Amino acid sequence: MPPSTFKPRRFSHFDRLKYYIGLAAFGILTYLYFAPGPVLRVLNHQSISPNHRDAASNSTLGFQQILVLSMRPSWRTRGLLAAAGYTGLQVSIPKQATPTDELIDAFRKLGPENVKHPLRGEAFNWLAHLDMIKYINAQDYDTALILEDDVDWDINIKSQMALISDAVREFTYANADDDGPYGRKWDILWLGHCGEPTRLDTRRIEFSDPTVPPLKNYTGWASKYHDGLSDGKRVVQRAVNPVCSFGFAVTRRGAQKILKWAGKGENEAYDIRLMQGCKEKRLSCVVVNPEVMHHYVPPREFGHISNVAEGNGRASEAEEEEFERVMGNTANIANSTRCRALFDSTCMRN
Repeated sequence: MPPSTFKPRRFSHFDRLKYYIGLAAFGILTYLYFAPGPVLRVLNHQSISPNHRDAASNSTLGFQQILVLSMRPSWRTRGLLAAAGYTGLQVSIPKQATPTDELIDAFRKLGPENVKHPLRGEAFNWLAHLDMIKYINAQDYDTALILEDDVDWDINIKSQMALISDAVREFTYANADDDGPYGRKWDILWLGHCGEPTRLDTRRIEFSDPTVPPLKNYTGWASKYHDGLSDGKRVVQRAVNPVCSFGFAVTRRGAQKILKWAGKGENEAYDIRLMQGCKEKRLSCVVVNPEVMHHYVPPREFGHISNVAEGNGRASEAEEEEFERVMGNTANIANSTRCRALFDSTCMRN
């Protein structure tokens, strides 16, 4: 057999250039085909079942229970019950025992010395929240919305929550057979907070909501977190800084995880401990931004302070008769339900 006459082809510089260009083009096309969608996605309401939307606008906003955290009847609970009646919400105020001084002192000392520890008022509030989480676990609730007793919301809360239901289900890729109005692929759904930075570097769902106040009217921490937000829009995203616990929902799984994570103290306040869990991904946290719940504040000239501040010995709570019949204000809520129910007015803080 004659020897082979095959000679390997030598590639010119031009041939190599064409090869590398083709390889790069193939890589780009492959990435574009398989890569996830844009970071900011606009909600497609047509992909959501109207049954979920309807359930989210029922008397418990689609949760199994709405539970109010409160130690005693006061102007806070009277205003909240008036607001609930005005918007047709069914709320429950479980009786809670006042923690003893010994329990508060012991809780404050939990954890190593080099971690932050709560002051007395923060520890009192923390223990009250843990009692509520224990109650949810004991009752084996599928989902529950926890409200602090001075919380306020917009008179359009039911339509707001219907939109939020759509966004949360799409954001968490809820299964079609998951009948929860918000799905169940989360531990905490933060609805009321002091302000949340809008993440520009991660996935988020944007949707229109005509009840959103103009961004220029936001006050407090929320006024600092407008990057990436647009007037008339809300977003649903992973929570990174959900400070304040005015109103948040938990799933059955979330309540169990919160007890393990927050039950050992080791931070300055309950909401900060939860925020830490969200940041470290110990808890699966979803947040609505801007918030749909905030706390109502009586007129400041009457000397009102929070329960936490009073617990820290900063002052004593003013007599309720001094301010309960005088309208206060609620930050970042366009049409306060408390002010509508009690004073037939709006009272957004400017």
